[in-house]
Amino acid sequence: MSDSPLAPEEIRAAAAAHHDLGPEYSDAVVASFLEKVDREVAARVDARMATMRQPVAPASADSRQSTLLKGIAIGIGVSAMTAFVVGGNPDERLHRMLWLLLIFIVLIGAAGAARAGRRIRSREADRARRLTG
Repeated sequence: MSDSPLAPEEIRAAAAAHHDLGPEYSDAVVASFLEKVDREVAARVDARMATMRQPVAPASADSRQSTLLKGIAIGIGVSAMTAFVVGGNPDERLHRMLWLLLIFIVLIGAAGAARAGRRIRSREADRARRLTG
């Protein structure tokens, strides 16, 4: 697509019609030309808007409550793990810390895999919507 909203031939034709018809039809020729320009600009804006990503809807109250409950559960879990590692016999602390490190690694890996799976499914759904829409 060129930067001009109309082809050069159309601009020349409008100028020739303006010249041939004289001053009494000047307003009509200009109005017709501007209508063509307006339609072309509107079509380009519509095409550009169709390719833009739609805004994400704000989080619902249920989503916020779910996030809050997850945060509380994580806080309780971290507190329990800290008490588990710090308390008790000093000789067993190293073993407890190693077990917790192993559990953290597994949990972080599982969370990362779950997030990657959600992103892949989301991308596939977006592609399917674009193909059908």
